[in-house]
Amino acid sequence: MEGISFTAHVSNKKSAITSKSKLAGVARHNLRKYKSEEYSADNIFLIHGTDNLVQDVKTVYHQEFDDALKVYNKNQSRADRKIENYFEHVANKEQDMAVEIIIQVGDRAYWQEHCENKVFMRRIYRMLLEELQYQLPQFVVANAVVHMDEDSPHMHVVGVPVGIGYKKGMSKQVSKRKVFTKEVLSIVLQDKLRAFANQKAEIVLGEQIREKSKGRNHDLAVMEYKVLKEEIRYDELKEQADEKQQENELLEREKTQLEQEYDTLSMRVAVKQMDYEEADERLKEANERADRIEAYIKTQSDTLVDLEEKATKLERKAEIAEMVYEMARGSGGNEDLRDKLIDVMYENEQLKTENSKLRETLNKAYDFMKQFVVDGRNLLEKFLESIGQVVEKVRSGLKR
Repeated sequence: MEGISFTAHVSNKKSAITSKSKLAGVARHNLRKYKSEEYSADNIFLIHGTDNLVQDVKTVYHQEFDDALKVYNKNQSRADRKIENYFEHVANKEQDMAVEIIIQVGDRAYWQEHCENKVFMRRIYRMLLEELQYQLPQFVVANAVVHMDEDSPHMHVVGVPVGIGYKKGMSKQVSKRKVFTKEVLSIVLQDKLRAFANQKAEIVLGEQIREKSKGRNHDLAVMEYKVLKEEIRYDELKEQADEKQQENELLEREKTQLEQEYDTLSMRVAVKQMDYEEADERLKEANERADRIEAYIKTQSDTLVDLEEKATKLERKAEIAEMVYEMARGSGGNEDLRDKLIDVMYENEQLKTENSKLRETLNKAYDFMKQFVVDGRNLLEKFLESIGQVVEKVRSGLKR
């Protein structure tokens, strides 16, 4: 035998934990919080956390972010900028609030032949979890469970990616982007964790882990990063868009205050409580400031629209990348060809949408033309007849 397989996959796209409902769904699956003939709660083993995964994640949030949250709120002069609960705050932003890593040693074929070795896997996965925590401390584990009730024993690890050193907002924030870099996906998950698993498998199972080749395992690691990269670019754009939106709201409030100040000054002049020239100067300054704010809001709004369009495009490309990634399982293939396939699939989808919109517009135009009658015939009939005459002339010209 060439060795047994090893995989470590990070939750992406459809499996990404971007809301409380998705987190609850992960909890139900991982801890078997439902009745099923296929799965058995008696054959799953909790090795980190409690039987309340959602609460485990909330506990990590409190441990990791409460201090940074206090400092952030203390520096806010306005109450509406303060964050009451960071867990709820992130859950409402549609970003990765937690990340799941699924680690599996051995495939279905191996375990069908070596079912007796399953008894050792709880210990191996416990050691793999400790190594993961050592190699990637910025991924703070909240809950880990080993499933022994499926064809291949595997481990589900749910944790919170913690980014530090932020100059805007809280100094410490949830960030899949900062933690799961290309180097982490390749060096930590695919190299170091694989090497560690190999040591333990060789001692406990008497088998070596199959080396990472330039074929399937390498290609899947590359594709997994590409899917994640599209998500990261989307998150970055969405973050920028959120910042622009907040800035616009602040400017709108400032503009409203200036308008109120303008009205107050006008009243004071009206009742002769202020010198006219002084009031006129202040009103002029307020108007100029309001005009500058309005122009800036217009620019920011245009930028926001542009960012949202780019984010939507990237989100769809990430979905297509994931489909290509799934299609690539076990097939290997050329990385450049897969990149081109993603672009072609996206562009083809856009053309279909444009053609659909064009057809809809044309049908509306036809319906509109039907309303007008000339010489007893509606305008659409005359239009189609003229088109037919043009086509016939072209055909006649070609025959000559």
